[in-house]
Amino acid sequence: NTDEQSKSRGMGGRGKSHTQSDTNGGRGVSGVSGKSSNVKQNTHNNHGERGVDYAPKSVKARIQANIDALELAKRLLENGETASEEEMEVLRKYSGWGGLGSIFGYSYDMRQYQNKLKELLGDDGYKAALDSTQSAFYTPVDVIDSLWDIVTELGVKGGNVLEGSAGIGNILGQMPIEISNHSRIQAVEVDPTSGGILSLLYPDAKTYIQGFEQTKIPNNSINLAITNVPFVSGLLVNDTSGDADLSKMFSNIHDFCIAKNVRKLRQGGIGVFITSSSTLDNSTRLRDWLVNDGDADVIGAFRLNNSTFGGTKATSDIIVVRKRVNGVKSANAIDVSNVVVARTAMFKNKGEKKEKPRALTYNEYFVKHPEMMGGEMRFAFEERNSYRPTSVGLYERDGINQEERLQAFVDSFKNMKEENGVPEEEESQRVARWCGVGRLLRVQLCLYE
Repeated sequence: NTDEQSKSRGMGGRGKSHTQSDTNGGRGVSGVSGKSSNVKQNTHNNHGERGVDYAPKSVKARIQANIDALELAKRLLENGETASEEEMEVLRKYSGWGGLGSIFGYSYDMRQYQNKLKELLGDDGYKAALDSTQSAFYTPVDVIDSLWDIVTELGVKGGNVLEGSAGIGNILGQMPIEISNHSRIQAVEVDPTSGGILSLLYPDAKTYIQGFEQTKIPNNSINLAITNVPFVSGLLVNDTSGDADLSKMFSNIHDFCIAKNVRKLRQGGIGVFITSSSTLDNSTRLRDWLVNDGDADVIGAFRLNNSTFGGTKATSDIIVVRKRVNGVKSANAIDVSNVVVARTAMFKNKGEKKEKPRALTYNEYFVKHPEMMGGEMRFAFEERNSYRPTSVGLYERDGINQEERLQAFVDSFKNMKEENGVPEEEESQRVARWCGVGRLLRVQLCLYE
């Protein structure tokens, strides 16, 4: 039965290693970094308005918006249709299931939504949606806008752009038009539901609906890598695309994804990543790899407080990386290599007879530069939190305005752009070596150097 087969493979019958690109043919031609292009790129892609979060706020409105987007995406994908501007407005309201656990409960008024969702997603998709309620929280639009402000301040004008954990493309949607016009976008998303919507919202991009570890991207080919890297505790990956050494080296998926992104950057290329605070506080191996085998430097870091991503209560960092040119260390490199004890606090665990000093440790860069944090580093027990009481996070504090500090962080990149320019002669020669674009089975075929 064709319908049953489609349901078992996810929305629209797409498997997890589907590649969708250049739906209307001849669109995803490479942009040029540092040099104007005569033909504007990505004119058919979704473009969001600065500061606008398109997902509804209330629980029921979000649930209905998600279902509306899934119904529309299923129809468009099964019929091989592209999304109109009006249909894109429906699709971009999809916000996943983070914080929407109520739809999967036993409430009678949720039953209609449950039945519809099972119809749209099938049993496997429904279970995946349920499992994501505690983890699938989308990046706030003000944070995304700040990422692009950093990119703009660094003088990036386009070129090859990689989004390695794209979701439905919220980060890509906020890309400034002047950068989008000259960019060739590659986007990767492992979830077939989100990936299907991604391919409809960004028909001019080359989209891969598969894991980043399955996606082959040529080394030294990317001008800009920008993503909120996935964070799934304990998830191990096995790269099958030529970067198996990285998946063996880094046990955490977020560290692996950062390393692979950096390896793909060309000289002078920029990586802008949102990642768990664990990367700078715990992942010594990754930090060492970046400045050695990675041939790159961290040129900026900002810590977001644990209220930024809503229900996750996760402390996250924005990390900005620059690939070295001819192996020369960036003049703007910051030192994130060390973790130190910032202070101690007394605490008595269950079963202990008396309080003991607990060392509050985190990256020395933030200890020396508290202005690069949107709050104060504290133990959970200091916040009267009994769940994992000795865990450490960045908490909001009166007198610390994260928005103002984040803007100051963005402004700190104003004088760095001259470092990242690519000589026009070198770039034009590179572009001349790129192949033309063919169309075969609705998939753009590109030959890389």
